[in-house]
Amino acid sequence: MEEELQFCEKVPKIELHAHLNGSISLEKLKLLNDNDVPTLPQYEITSSTPLKQCFEVFKIAHTIVNNPLKVYEATLSVIEDFYKDNVIYLELRSTPRMIPDIMTKDVYIESVIKAIQTASLTFPKILVKFLISVNRAHGIENATENILSAIKYHEMYPEYVVGLDLSGDPSEGEAFLHLLERARNAGLKIAAHCAEVPNNDEVEDILNFKPDRLGHCTHIHPDLNGSNELFEQLLTSKIPIELCITSNIKCQTVSDYSKHQFNYFYKANHPICIATDDKSVFNTTLSKEFQIIKTHFKLSSKELIKLSLAAVDYSFATNNEKEKLRQIIKNFTYLE
Repeated sequence: MEEELQFCEKVPKIELHAHLNGSISLEKLKLLNDNDVPTLPQYEITSSTPLKQCFEVFKIAHTIVNNPLKVYEATLSVIEDFYKDNVIYLELRSTPRMIPDIMTKDVYIESVIKAIQTASLTFPKILVKFLISVNRAHGIENATENILSAIKYHEMYPEYVVGLDLSGDPSEGEAFLHLLERARNAGLKIAAHCAEVPNNDEVEDILNFKPDRLGHCTHIHPDLNGSNELFEQLLTSKIPIELCITSNIKCQTVSDYSKHQFNYFYKANHPICIATDDKSVFNTTLSKEFQIIKTHFKLSSKELIKLSLAAVDYSFATNNEKEKLRQIIKNFTYLE
């Protein structure tokens, strides 16, 4: 097991599904916690926790990271953590937050961008992009604000703000597909959380919308509360799926590794990438996620590297950036 993890740590990796606030290390949060938030020890989920309760844990970081400097420092810290895990390309996603008299949504976004700019100089071997999130549970007015902000900052910083993320508690709100279409028409890529809970009608609508990538897709296969029709529609679409193994197990959306949707999509040769979701909340790293799929799904080292290489194609990087990333992975040497 230790040898497998060491190998996975050496593999150049692509992270396409990482929520900023859920990726801030516990150590960093303790340093930023000048409000003495009492629930901080509960930040890391170490055992199975209902999905609804997981969303309550995510709010802890929001309470602590409550001004522009903390947003900047937290973002830079998260990038450094991924850099140390040999991640060569990172897409961070976050919902802009406004705190009266302290921080506007624009200031929040600009603080994240500033951290990415700093990281490009401090950690030049990792390429970082930003997806602005729309929380489906916050209502249409909030969603509209975030999408307009995403369009504005994409025009201002196209090298950093590359996409829009539809996320939030899947049991609340709606998918706002008509608003996502507006963002897509403005040149933004769309990543949408999909089927974290059974909801076949919404899943069909999202698949018909055809986002650039989908997150989780847990309940689409008929053995996982989906249907044959939805599974076939997804396979036909060829939309890449971001799979977060530990997250699904700890949030109890999947009961165990043997029943994880990875089995169905990998065997069907559907485009997939492995991701952390919220690496600190779920006490994981991308290397650990690679180790999990290598161990539990019996992947060879060659197959693992092939997954990493394929993830480059699913990223929201430019064509020139993708070619450079491919070369880094192709140049990685190892002993089978």
